[in-house]
Amino acid sequence: MATRNYDAAGVFAAEKNYLSKRSWTAGLRLRAGLALTLTLLLCFTDFSSALADQQKSSGESAREQNSVSKEVDQLRKEVGELREDLKRLHALLESRAAGSESASVPPQPSAAVQPAIPSANVAAQTAKPAPGKIGVPQYTGRSDDPGVAMATKAYGGDLSGAGNLLRTDRVTVGGYGDFQFRTPTFSERADGGGTSTFQSTRLVLGIGAVLSQKQNIVFNSEIEYELGSHEIDIEQAFIDWRVRPEFSFRGGIIVPALGRFNTYHDSNLNITTLRPLLNQFIVPTAYRDAGIGVRGVFRLPREMKLFYEADVLNGMQARNADGEATPFSRLLGQASAAEPGLIAFQATHNSKAVAGRVGFSPFLGLEFGVSSYAGKFTNAGDPQKSATIVMFDAAYQHGPFVLNGEYGRSNIVGAGILRQSPAPPVVNPNDPLTIAALSDYVAQTTPGQDGFYVESGYKFFRGIFRNRELFDEGAYVMPVVRFETVRRDRTLSNFYLNQGRTTLGFNIAPAPSVIFKLNYILNHTFGPVPNIAGGIGGADFGNNPLPHLDYGKNGFTGSVAYVF
Repeated sequence: MATRNYDAAGVFAAEKNYLSKRSWTAGLRLRAGLALTLTLLLCFTDFSSALADQQKSSGESAREQNSVSKEVDQLRKEVGELREDLKRLHALLESRAAGSESASVPPQPSAAVQPAIPSANVAAQTAKPAPGKIGVPQYTGRSDDPGVAMATKAYGGDLSGAGNLLRTDRVTVGGYGDFQFRTPTFSERADGGGTSTFQSTRLVLGIGAVLSQKQNIVFNSEIEYELGSHEIDIEQAFIDWRVRPEFSFRGGIIVPALGRFNTYHDSNLNITTLRPLLNQFIVPTAYRDAGIGVRGVFRLPREMKLFYEADVLNGMQARNADGEATPFSRLLGQASAAEPGLIAFQATHNSKAVAGRVGFSPFLGLEFGVSSYAGKFTNAGDPQKSATIVMFDAAYQHGPFVLNGEYGRSNIVGAGILRQSPAPPVVNPNDPLTIAALSDYVAQTTPGQDGFYVESGYKFFRGIFRNRELFDEGAYVMPVVRFETVRRDRTLSNFYLNQGRTTLGFNIAPAPSVIFKLNYILNHTFGPVPNIAGGIGGADFGNNPLPHLDYGKNGFTGSVAYVF
């Protein structure tokens, strides 16, 4: 009994112990479940927070991507605009190259085209249309680019050569020249004629320098080697102070603005081989003189421009470098009235000559001008004689088409000069006395002259060549024509020294800087030429009434002109 009770108590204790262990295990499992639940909740919370942060970050990233995308689109747009600007700049560069070929730079004014006229860098130089494509007036087209201290003649400036003088330059060197062939019929001014000849006509070296960059003071000069170095002249040497576009002052040996061709006479700008008769016997081109002057350009409404120039000069002289009284004669006109070695050294009288020009351009490519010269030309102590010259000029250029013209008239007064010349003496070729009488007659001072020329040409650029890649950009061919007349004594109607010419020409420019010219010239005299032998190489002044042998006949001329 006691044993059974003991066993029962042990079983009860064991059950109690089992139940206690089971309760502890269940509590442990409950706590583990709660811990796991809490852990899962924490993980879920962290995951939700991370997911929210990720979603927020994704939203911000998307906004950033949209912003970047907009910036990329803007950059693409700007790159596209820049590409178009580069294309336009390339086109302008080609246009400028073509303009330099159609004048030098031109323009430059363009080789073999008389400019009807104008950087710190290429972009500045291409800021304006090239003259070969649109056309520029000669004087009023001067460059307004602040980077250009002095433009080439192809762009309306004073500098000889193919490149402008920039404000950042110290010195620039350029020039031009030509080499000619003439049949016996032709001369220029008082030089040449009588035989067929090759002639190294001229080589001109131009030197320009910036003396003051801030004040825009420049120096310009031209040293000319003429007739195979037979003559070496200083054609220009002056200081120019350009205070503003409307006013500049210059002094030294200058080329006055007497007409159009006198200023822009360079071989690469002349569309024919020979210079106009007007600019041989009425204006002794290049007429240069020692003196001072002012000039400027005014901008008017609607792109119109007004140009002015006024100069005080030593003036033309009554004798040539050999002491002969050839200037203002019926035979040679003013051909030797401005020998540079004389006018720049010492004036022959106290009074000074004056010259000036006013030009007007209604629009780009067209210009009209009127100019005048007045001064005494006799030596001090001699009976006084004076000359007045009035010139009218016009120039039009549109793309490859060019049209130029001038009219000039002189009036010469003084002791012994009749207002109406008597008829010339009749010549008997077999009577030396009659030849001497006519020689003396044509050596006398003329009472006045007049003359004109009209010339035109059209450039066909290198696109017409089958193998155009073999030619430089701006290469062209150009048919030209010039009609001209000069009367060395305008009071006589039937006088053999009054003559007219028609020049038919064809120019080939394989590059803008070199032009080959071929001309056929038809001469017409206003009276029969005396049937006597003339001189060779020029006039035998006072001894022979002819300018040279074979005067007045038709013939050929050719040349190669270049600019550098």
